[in-house]
Amino acid sequence: MKNVVSPQIESLTVKDLNFTTWCSPVSTGRQCQCEDQFAWSCENCGLYGACSNVTSPTCECINELPPGGEICQPISTFNPCITSTTTTLPSVTTTTMPMPITTTTPTMPFTPLPPPPTTTTSTTTPMTQTFEITLDVEFKEEYNQVTNDFHITVSNTIRAEGLKQGIEAKLIKFRSGSTIAQYQVTANSSVTPDFQALNLKIAGKLAESYPVVFEASGALTFLPNDGFYEQTVTVTCGPPPVNLNFGTVSAAEWRRNTVLIAEDGEHRISVKDGISTLTVSRFISSDDGVYECRLMRTNDKAFFRQKSEKSFSLKTKPTITVSPIRQYVQCLGESVALNCSVSGGYEVEFRGFSGAGNSITYNYIAPQGCEQEEKTFTCQSITQPVFTKAITLQLSSQGAYCINDTFGQGDIGYKSAVPCYPKLVGPNKVGEITAVCKENKKFDDVEYNCILLPVQELLDQSQFLTATTLPVFLEQLKNVTVNYTDEVITSPPNIKAIVRILINVANKSLSLDISISRDSMENVLITAGVLTINGTKQTWNFLNNNDTRSILNNTDPESVSSSFLDSLETITSRLVNATFDITTDFIQLNRTTFTDTFNAEFNSSVTIEIPESNGDNKTITMIVFNSLDNVLPARDEANSSLNSINGRVVLVQSSAKIKNISFTFDILNDTLRNPECVFWNFSLFDGLGGWDGKGCELVLNINETGTVTCNCNHLTSFSILMSPNSPKKLYLDIITYIGVGISMGSLVICLIIEGLIWRKIRKNETSYLRHVAIVNIAVSLLIANIWFIIGAAISDAEVKNPPACTAATFFIHFFYLALFFWMLASAMLLLYRTTNVFGGGLSKASMLAIGFFLGYGAPLIIATVTIAATAPDNGYIRENTICWLNWDKSKALLAFVIPALSIVVINLIILVVVLYKIIRRRVGTTAAQAEEKHVLVVIAKSLAVLTPFFGITWGLGAGILADPTNEGIHIAFAFFNSLQGFFILVFGTLLDGKVRTVQF
Repeated sequence: MKNVVSPQIESLTVKDLNFTTWCSPVSTGRQCQCEDQFAWSCENCGLYGACSNVTSPTCECINELPPGGEICQPISTFNPCITSTTTTLPSVTTTTMPMPITTTTPTMPFTPLPPPPTTTTSTTTPMTQTFEITLDVEFKEEYNQVTNDFHITVSNTIRAEGLKQGIEAKLIKFRSGSTIAQYQVTANSSVTPDFQALNLKIAGKLAESYPVVFEASGALTFLPNDGFYEQTVTVTCGPPPVNLNFGTVSAAEWRRNTVLIAEDGEHRISVKDGISTLTVSRFISSDDGVYECRLMRTNDKAFFRQKSEKSFSLKTKPTITVSPIRQYVQCLGESVALNCSVSGGYEVEFRGFSGAGNSITYNYIAPQGCEQEEKTFTCQSITQPVFTKAITLQLSSQGAYCINDTFGQGDIGYKSAVPCYPKLVGPNKVGEITAVCKENKKFDDVEYNCILLPVQELLDQSQFLTATTLPVFLEQLKNVTVNYTDEVITSPPNIKAIVRILINVANKSLSLDISISRDSMENVLITAGVLTINGTKQTWNFLNNNDTRSILNNTDPESVSSSFLDSLETITSRLVNATFDITTDFIQLNRTTFTDTFNAEFNSSVTIEIPESNGDNKTITMIVFNSLDNVLPARDEANSSLNSINGRVVLVQSSAKIKNISFTFDILNDTLRNPECVFWNFSLFDGLGGWDGKGCELVLNINETGTVTCNCNHLTSFSILMSPNSPKKLYLDIITYIGVGISMGSLVICLIIEGLIWRKIRKNETSYLRHVAIVNIAVSLLIANIWFIIGAAISDAEVKNPPACTAATFFIHFFYLALFFWMLASAMLLLYRTTNVFGGGLSKASMLAIGFFLGYGAPLIIATVTIAATAPDNGYIRENTICWLNWDKSKALLAFVIPALSIVVINLIILVVVLYKIIRRRVGTTAAQAEEKHVLVVIAKSLAVLTPFFGITWGLGAGILADPTNEGIHIAFAFFNSLQGFFILVFGTLLDGKVRTVQF
């Protein structure tokens, strides 16, 4: 019942109050009952149905409350209802079969349903038909409850519009498919009913409140409907049919897979004369899907909808493969086979030549005596549009310097290219394999620039992304990366291509102001996670080595790993303004809000704390990478190669500036020491990037719990670096430099003494050869110490000079080896003179030649081979402390340790043999024999002291490699290493009694 509110007037007196109508809920809805002497009109009884069978013109109860507040009226006010007399005829059974519709004319929003078979007819048999109308409203089962407001509004609208036409219209039910209202209309057969007009009236009235859908029976038109990706595609919608009386089309909406298409650089929407056109400038795979067009009208919420018949897509571009791609050809009338093939059942031809097929060959004969020039042959597809691939031949009158079965022939420096043959790189790859003709008459520097075809297609499409296509594209990228994980992680070109795709995504999201949704970000993190797994470490090492090599070669640096992190930072900055968590196998993301303080722990490995802020509501985004240490090199601002990333890498961004943030990292390797709190600085090394400690400081290092706490005053990507070496100690530097100074002074004194006595020691051949060895040992160590000081200065400089450091390392290596090999020459002289008891044999000149070849020739060969084998891969030098041979990366230090310690062992064996011979030999009777024995004894004594001394020194050097944190070994090595010159003076020169006699 309705509440009747009367105005409050002080003089008003209620004398009488009559109740006429009351309504009560029942199982089927509600019933409205009249009081005594009141009734419903015959019209309402027929329209809403009497509660029981009634034969009188009126009824006291109906099954619904009429709209507009109508109530029961006094019985005396009703006129008799007109009734019709019916005559029953013989029954006729009819069945209506739906006919197939082939017209492309859009249908009405209402759909007539097949009538049920009728059993009897009469001259006044009512005509009944059922229709459906679609409302663009999310369906709910509660709409079928008669007490539901939505049910009441739609039902009353249908009844009311029917009454206006003299037709009974009744809502039957709602069903899903948006929301479809099914209703029944009944009209007297004596009057031809205009169901079309009624249905339009119902649709128009409902459209004032709800979006009514006028469905088109025909499908959207696509031009072209059978083209290739990256072509322009036009989609046409409408116009609505004239008999629909749709009115003026004011706007249009387009959807793909139910997602609204926004106008952008690649998608344009136009409306004219009731027709809307969607133009896709470059149709890519992310544009595939089911298309839907909605033409809107101005006066209500109704729209005309037209869909594509099925999911629309274009064809992948033909993949054309040519062989060779670039080749050197001599102008000697030789024949070169030019091959071209195409995938996907297409055909190709060489432009300007006859003959076509899916795989063709053209034999080109280079003319005799042709000029040096490049000749290009174009292979093209027989399609619209035409796709091409070129072959370039370098014609030359000069002979071929390199000849190879795969790369053909070429002159020195010529770069040949062949396709990515499946037999060499596996199937489903595109690109080329290149090699350069070298002076050794071989094709070297082979580069496999072969990329998976699905990755290459995504790379091509990533240049044309928009807000509409980006979400679908990122899902495709994730699927390809996951499905081809094994091929991706072991291939530098595939990783570089995916990083380039992520860079394009980041750039597009910035330039087009695209917000990245949670689902899209999850796809990005899954893709990035695959690129960080342990199986990628070797591939990233290769890429990072090439990055570093570009610095050494003074070429423009471009770091793939740094670009990878930069793209992720950019994409993260474009996240939608919402809070959520994303957890993948290798990366975790948390985006939340805070006001004053913040504290969060990730996977029990990283704790982030912001102790205070300005109190405003702020958004913070944190990403923790489980294995980004596989990707980023551990180089710091000193370009050290011995550090290791020993904690998770954490990326932090905030909507407000934060000046104080604390990180607590669980260390990954507890054998490492010397933690440094660092962030990735993209500008280091001319944009190559590296770890930088500016703005971060170490707060707490707890070895017992294996944690390191850092404080930083800015936000970016953070981690900790730790080194296997002991911390640099000042007293070690003092010991080293004082010792080197004493050593160099001693060597200068040694050479001065040798110069003073040089004429007097020439009389005895053995003594002469011994002093030649001593002089060269002293000269080698003196020059090595000079280069050691130069190398230390280069390493300590703020601006690093890798070429200079490489030169210093080469000379230090060479002259230290020369020291040992001259010791070996001295030992070989001792052995030769001790065992050659009968005299004769090699002349002095021959022995000098052997000595100089052994003393300088062998070290030169070892040093040259070492730098040639390790420098191209940046594995020659270690720049973290001083310029010296690399250990951790290439083990180049073994090129010094193995020869040096081998010579120590050989010298000790020689000493044992010589001492045994000297002890057993009888004392000579002549002065010459006595002097010879004296010289041999001096050589033996010198070697007996210097060999163990040098052996101990470099044995301690090997001990540092085994236990780099042992400070005792560091001190002992610094002491012995720095006093080598002093020991050579004492035991190489002053130990000889005749030298002392001459001098003193």
